[in-house]
Amino acid sequence: MRWIFLFIIAAMMTMGCAANCQKVQQELNTCQVTLTDQDYIIKKQESTLRQKDQKISEQQETIGKMGTDIAELNRQLNISSSEKGRYDERIKTIASSVREYIKQQMKDNRNFLTGIALEDFIGNELIERAYSGEESILVVDVSNPVPSGGQINGIGGYFSGSADIVIKLLRPSGNDYIVIYNKQVTVETDTPGKKHIDFDSPFIVKKGDIIAYYFPGPVNVPYDSDIGTNAYSKIRADKFGHGDRMAAADIWHTDEIKRKYSLNYYGIFYTRVDSE
Repeated sequence: MRWIFLFIIAAMMTMGCAANCQKVQQELNTCQVTLTDQDYIIKKQESTLRQKDQKISEQQETIGKMGTDIAELNRQLNISSSEKGRYDERIKTIASSVREYIKQQMKDNRNFLTGIALEDFIGNELIERAYSGEESILVVDVSNPVPSGGQINGIGGYFSGSADIVIKLLRPSGNDYIVIYNKQVTVETDTPGKKHIDFDSPFIVKKGDIIAYYFPGPVNVPYDSDIGTNAYSKIRADKFGHGDRMAAADIWHTDEIKRKYSLNYYGIFYTRVDSE
């Protein structure tokens, strides 16, 4: 009887072990499948990483080539800039030489005209006069309009000291005038006397144009009183720029005493001044 009981117990234990082994085997199989899947995923990720590494390597190679190209472009740009600098300097030198040549020709022409009494000088005599010492004056030379078409090459004046002047060419437009040219010049002098200021480029003029002189600071050009015209005014700032309109009321001031300033202009005109 005892043996039968022991046999039954042994059989039951054998059956339990078999069941446990089967369960363990199933778990092992599941783990194996999981490991296989993970191994596939790892290999796929490794393949992706290799592709990315390859792409990064290609990009680094491209960047390296671009760096070489940029360095070459910078080298060529430096060469071009250097050549351009030399070219610009050459152009400036030529332009300066041509400008000085033209100015010298203008001076020679003026001296020639003056020397043989064929001068095309228009305006007042450049002499010392009774009064001076004002500031911020606009003088419009209505008494000496341009006699005919041609060009104005510069202005003359008797200067008691240095002065800044804005030269204006006024062209009639009905009862008003339009500012056609507006050129600023500076006169440097230590001693009183007559001076001529050549323009770097002439004013191209028509008959009836008139010249105006604005002194933003000290006038330093003498004038006589009770003679000449009253076409002058005191203005603190130049309000007549290129293209602006100057009304007759801005020119004529009947309440002012007449003046004559030691100012004139010169140039070459189609009709001689003394032939009219």
